[in-house]
Amino acid sequence: MQHSLETRKKRLRYRTNHTGIRETDVLMGGFVAEYGDSLDGEAIGALEDLLEGAHDPEILDWITGRHSIPERFRTSTMERIVKFVRERHSY
Repeated sequence: MQHSLETRKKRLRYRTNHTGIRETDVLMGGFVAEYGDSLDGEAIGALEDLLEGAHDPEILDWITGRHSIPERFRTSTMERIVKFVRERHSY
């Protein structure tokens, strides 16, 4: 079943605020709160893939620059998240 873009955005808002690690919730949830309305299907797909394909500690390490981002997750959306984190938080 194909879900509408709005439904996917709502799910993404919830998932990025309930990742299991508070820091990841703040960073990813903050990004989606700021840019969620303007995300297109490709960006939403990249975020869904990230949340489904990686563990929360890995995501936190990647978006804070502690570890390099694997090729699979190097997307323009991930670049936007990293930029958002660096501009708004001291990592």
